[in-house]
Amino acid sequence: MLATVTNQGKTRWMIIDEAFHADKLIEFMGALIQEAGRKVFLILDNLRVHHSKPVKAWLAGHKAEIEVFYLPSYRLNSTRKSGSMRI
Repeated sequence: MLATVTNQGKTRWMIIDEAFHADKLIEFMGALIQEAGRKVFLILDNLRVHHSKPVKAWLAGHKAEIEVFYLPSYRLNSTRKSGSMRI
């Protein structure tokens, strides 16, 4: 399932019954920009498909309608300070 929440609390979602590929993400983003009526700012994690060539090419052709931001990569060692965890 793909899901989004707008800054007004509205949700948009899509159920995917098969493997998640670039074409499904592109379909979802297309629906988002169609329904929004204004520029979409989308935050994604770093799932490999989010950085795929088809997705990047599609985004390049839709710069006026959608802008994507990626969450920072998570690395346990770089985010944890030694001795900072207390129970």
